[in-house]
Amino acid sequence: MRCLVKSLCVSIMFVLVYSVTAQAQGIATGSGEVTANLGFSSVKGTDNGRHPFFGFSGAYNVAPFAAVGFEYNYHPLGSVSDSGFTGSEHMQLLGPVVRFSLPQATRVVPYFLVDGGYVSDHASVSGQGVSIGATRSGGYFGLGGGASIYAGNNWGVRPEFRYDREHFGATNVQGVSIASSGQNDVQFSGAIFYQFGGKRSMKKK
Repeated sequence: MRCLVKSLCVSIMFVLVYSVTAQAQGIATGSGEVTANLGFSSVKGTDNGRHPFFGFSGAYNVAPFAAVGFEYNYHPLGSVSDSGFTGSEHMQLLGPVVRFSLPQATRVVPYFLVDGGYVSDHASVSGQGVSIGATRSGGYFGLGGGASIYAGNNWGVRPEFRYDREHFGATNVQGVSIASSGQNDVQFSGAIFYQFGGKRSMKKK
């Protein structure tokens, strides 16, 4: 896990150093965007440890300073084995995101965002002829920020910090409901994005 974080940081720093001496890149109004991301969350899993999450998103740049999109993230929350039983857990988040970019002077474009949507958490335990599953679902809402660092005319990397508040309704365990609950989720991630189409304006630094 530490090696993965170090590699991600080194890659981002390399692109950042390269980009500050390059030609500034305007965000293309009316362009589309696809993104793949990898990060770490403060949510602890079944094994009481923290695990990486990954996801993807699509967005539409309605203006040089605003983009609207939809995203999906999958959080594997580990597994544990004890006394002949095996348990595992995972969480999924799906919903819209709105990103507001600050004025550009270089290829480094700071931004802040608002997100929200649907969240579900599923855990299961099996062994010795017994299988039990528990599912809880609800919604989430969050805020965050980061920077789009252009490495080319239409692609780059995006380090990001995000805070989500996740609230779950009653948990269903084999048809039996358990009280609702909530949790705070602090996330650090890095992404690769690619933009296409739209009307682009180029500026010199």
